[in-house]
Amino acid sequence: MMTRLPKNIPANTPPERVAWRTSRDRVLLYLRGLDLPPFEDLDLAAASLRACGTREESAAEGPGSPSPAEAMESLFALLEEQHPEGLLGMRRIPSCPSLNRGVMVAEPMDRVPWKTAFVRWMRRWRRELFAREGTR
Repeated sequence: MMTRLPKNIPANTPPERVAWRTSRDRVLLYLRGLDLPPFEDLDLAAASLRACGTREESAAEGPGSPSPAEAMESLFALLEEQHPEGLLGMRRIPSCPSLNRGVMVAEPMDRVPWKTAFVRWMRRWRRELFAREGTR
């Protein structure tokens, strides 16, 4: 369940419309990642939204308004129906970003940071003081 509206949806939008928009966006984003032929993905998206819109069960948002989960379930059913061999030839969508496990080199830890800051300030002050005397 969404706790707040996405930025592109006005606050006074009815909840049924928000559910439709969210479902539509989720389905289209998933199909975009599959990289299907040009109009096949739009046809699948429309068919899956129509299929979950005709269900009589009521979603959490009210009757006739699909949740994104229902829309994705109907999309998966359509994909299995139209591509029974699977989508192995197509690009797979990773569920999380790839991990880059590199070696982290530890830096020496400053055990007395206040002393380091004071010493740096003194050096800077001394440089500025003698730089002013040299310009006279």
